[in-house]
Amino acid sequence: MSHRDAEKGDAVAEYEMTLGGCGPCVCKKCLLWWSGRCPRGGCWDEWRARHEPWPGPVRRQWTDWDKPGEQAHWCRGGACYAARSCPDYIEYATNRTIVQDCLEGAVVKYQDGYIQCSMIDVMGCEECYRRFEARTEGD
Repeated sequence: MSHRDAEKGDAVAEYEMTLGGCGPCVCKKCLLWWSGRCPRGGCWDEWRARHEPWPGPVRRQWTDWDKPGEQAHWCRGGACYAARSCPDYIEYATNRTIVQDCLEGAVVKYQDGYIQCSMIDVMGCEECYRRFEARTEGD
């Protein structure tokens, strides 16, 4: 077992192989997916379908099985296939996410210290603070 596997813990194991289906998408339990920082672009199965397509036989257990690109996906058809979780997976601890008001809007602080603020993308912290100071000096 690699150290990354040990970090993932048992929570991911339930998503990796579920009898009768692949189970819920592992991405929905990932810190990087929730914080918009997924290096795979948002969906592990979509990435894997493009880079490591399903090598097995044709599967017909779902409605769109014959559409282009569908057979490349690993998590399709409601049957248990050799699914494995994303190597970048970090379990998202919802109880360790803090949403608080800042000078110009809401800020989200995630369990790994990453701060998500729409104003950083628009103008940066310094400009946001400068505007706040200018507004409060006028009061």
